[in-house]
Amino acid sequence: KFSRDGRRVVTASQDCTAKVWDSVTGTLLFILKGHRRRIRACDFSADGTRVITASNYDTARVWNAANGILFLTLDQEYPVCACAFSPDGRRIVTANWDVRVCCSETGECQLTILVEDSDSKTRKLRP
Repeated sequence: KFSRDGRRVVTASQDCTAKVWDSVTGTLLFILKGHRRRIRACDFSADGTRVITASNYDTARVWNAANGILFLTLDQEYPVCACAFSPDGRRIVTANWDVRVCCSETGECQLTILVEDSDSKTRKLRP
């Protein structure tokens, strides 16, 4: 995924890392390490200051996009296959068997949308 300004790219990998690259020169800027299983999704915050990664090991992680330092770990009940920041960067959404909306500063879960089964259109909201 590109940063909003287009100057950097973050890539997810099966080797349990994400990498941040200079999109003009192709230079590897840093590697985000710490997930125990492959990373399935990644994204920049709208202001470009943070990166979120989601892994098959039931976690999402938020990183400082300038230096790659881990900022926050979100433990989930299931492997996480999707993640994104809200447009204002104040919240994070993660998804797989359920969808969670969390505070991007504290990791506190603000909303959970439970999927009853994969064939159902029924959802339950849990604030």
